[in-house]
Amino acid sequence: MNKEKIPQQMCAAVWRGGSELSIEEVPVPEVRAGEVLVRVEACGICPTDIKKIDFALCQPPTIFGHETVGRVVAAGAGAGEHLGRRVALYHHVPCRRCRLCDLGLYSQCEVYKKTGTTAGFNPAGGGWAEYVRVAPWIVTGGGVVPLPEPLPAAIAILMEPLNTCLKCILTLPGESGTLVILGQGPVGLMLTALARKKGWRVFAVEPQPARRATALQCGAEAVFSPEEDLAGKLQQAAPPLGPDAVIAATDNEKTINAALRALRPGGRLILFAHTRQAQEFCFDAGQVGVAEKQILGSYSSSIELNDEVRALLADENFPGRYLVTHTFPLEEINLALDLARTPRAGSLKVAVSPDN
Repeated sequence: MNKEKIPQQMCAAVWRGGSELSIEEVPVPEVRAGEVLVRVEACGICPTDIKKIDFALCQPPTIFGHETVGRVVAAGAGAGEHLGRRVALYHHVPCRRCRLCDLGLYSQCEVYKKTGTTAGFNPAGGGWAEYVRVAPWIVTGGGVVPLPEPLPAAIAILMEPLNTCLKCILTLPGESGTLVILGQGPVGLMLTALARKKGWRVFAVEPQPARRATALQCGAEAVFSPEEDLAGKLQQAAPPLGPDAVIAATDNEKTINAALRALRPGGRLILFAHTRQAQEFCFDAGQVGVAEKQILGSYSSSIELNDEVRALLADENFPGRYLVTHTFPLEEINLALDLARTPRAGSLKVAVSPDN
């Protein structure tokens, strides 16, 4: 079923190797039974996609982009209820039937690891294009999330990344206390806003002055530069034992180790920015074996958090929704990638839009 006339060709940003993408005309994906076609309104630039480009972690040609917002403009048999809806897309959903799903480890489910949205070539998100096809298991599994019509695209594209941040916050110890968040890029700022909302006292670490100021606006009690005696400063901020928990929204080894030393005995360090396999991390094992500190990981999103995330994005008082500072036309994807790789003063989250 179609609600509007769908063209045969569309514009897409295609990665064919190297650090830059090419703007190409490619076929609009055909919709089959159980699938929907979404006309893209906007799509975020995620650090994970940048890693895939910069480290050649995928097989080209590929169309990336998974923080996608748009409107369902065509639906195959059995999916007609979604036609016309404005939606946010998840490119992964769990089966909810396997042992890992029973344990709540949705991101480790084999079905979850399959990418279910594509604009052509190997499925890799597809949001950096004009249209995206959504696979049946995503449609039926809760990965097509209705959005309020008035919600701006620059806020709506945070649906998936904010979900991953909320999932991370929920891996913290049960009682809120003092929390250090390393890195105050868009992800770190979302973590700060969420943690403060959940009752944590937040201390942030960030090298860029402008982002330190934004961290205070998002609820951080104090923000430190990582250069000077970071461990000592963090211990002084949370006397007498040091902070209860640390979230590493950076993979900077020196900064993480300083925070690990400051962490109180039995405290918890969560690695959030280590999203690439075979990425080694050297740390003082005595901090774990002797001081009984915990090191955990948090990765990707949870399907169970969609309603809470959508409510947060609709809450005008939630500072974590005001992080998209730049939206580029799709044709300027390489400028968008350059800004996301090397932030300038005043830049935070970057997006692209076919409509610009």
